Amino acid sequence: MPICMVLPLSRHCIWLPRLGGGIGRMREICGAACGMFLLAGLERCAVEGADREGKAANYKLVQELAEKFKEECGTIHCSELLGLSKKEPIVATPDARTAQYYAKRPCVRMVEAAARIWGDFLENEGKL
Repeated sequence: MPICMVLPLSRHCIWLPRLGGGIGRMREICGAACGMFLLAGLERCAVEGADREGKAANYKLVQELAEKFKEECGTIHCSELLGLSKKEPIVATPDARTAQYYAKRPCVRMVEAAARIWGDFLENEGKL
């Protein structure tokens, strides 16, 4: 199984890491939300480091998307979405992917929410 995907964009390629488990199973920001933020970076980006206007446009978009995700899902933090306590250790070993595992995970709903929010953004921008 590949550890990342290559997304061809004209002459450039972007390496997309696995965002599951709140980035590398650290239970930080939800991977679905991060995927949406990656798309925001492709849509509104600053190519030059000194491009403060471009950075501001990207930051604004990411913050707006994060707020919509929070409104719909309650939080952007993986640990909170999963209902985990702060005492649970961070380990690299993934849980076995069983029917029980998927039954208790809200991840599919988070991906659907992020896709819907991103689609709404594109529609409002006249790009769909």
